[in-house]
Amino acid sequence: MRALSFTLAITLTAPAVAQDFTPLNLAGTVLAQTTTGLSFEGRGCITDVSQAAVKSGTATKGQMLVQLDDRAAQLALTSAKARVLDLQAAVAEREFAITSAQADVARMTEEKAFADKEYDRTRVLFRRGLVNETTLETVERRKLDASFSVDRAAEALERAQSAKSRADIALDIGHLDVQARELDLEALTIRSPFDGVLLNFDPNIGDCVTQGALAAQIYAPDAKIVETFVFVDRLVDAPSVGVVVGNPVEVIRVNGQSCPGTFTRVGTEANLETQNVKTTIDVDATCAPDLFLNEAVEIKTLPANG
Repeated sequence: MRALSFTLAITLTAPAVAQDFTPLNLAGTVLAQTTTGLSFEGRGCITDVSQAAVKSGTATKGQMLVQLDDRAAQLALTSAKARVLDLQAAVAEREFAITSAQADVARMTEEKAFADKEYDRTRVLFRRGLVNETTLETVERRKLDASFSVDRAAEALERAQSAKSRADIALDIGHLDVQARELDLEALTIRSPFDGVLLNFDPNIGDCVTQGALAAQIYAPDAKIVETFVFVDRLVDAPSVGVVVGNPVEVIRVNGQSCPGTFTRVGTEANLETQNVKTTIDVDATCAPDLFLNEAVEIKTLPANG
């Protein structure tokens, strides 16, 4: 019984032999693998358009495509940067205040140490009867005054440090505001995210646009797919006709030019009316740029071994 199960498994998983393969000739349409929309991130009126992009219909990564009026954004950025300079000066002042307060603490501490020693000496003299009580009280008061001065200096240092912390926080907020203004300024410029071909790119200088409006679409010319449909009855034994994910195909243009491709998706749902299943083929990147979008092509399926 075990031997029978093993033989059956081998029969089910064995690949179709070459003489069982029946190639299919299908009709397909060339599409972009991914089309990216380029939308306006800000609103305003167009002040500059890349004429090179308009004429060629292509763009390179980082190329400026459309520029909106940025005068207000530039002013806001300049104001934010000036505010940062003012906050940096405030931080420097707070640092100087801390340094000064630390010097006061050190000086008052030394004065307190001197007053403590003076009090100790005077108390010894008082016990020996060499000075009177009034003198001792005067020295004791100087000692107390020195202690109070140290406490006040320490409090002033704490206030200076606290003010420095607040100034640092304000400076951080200022830097964040500058970054926000820079992002606002960048939002007024549309740049190409990668090297690609532009679709529906026809902006005009002077036109005013709203945030989120579509400026163009762009796709990578070497990333194209072919979309085709296969009848359900042909997929009953898909390996025998080569319609299997990973199987190679030959994409043939009207002029006879051929380009290799690979099945990357075979749908799992059939159209109720036509009984067709949508399939997708990735076109080889070396010849994909030669194919036009929406171009009708012929597809010839190939066996798994090519």
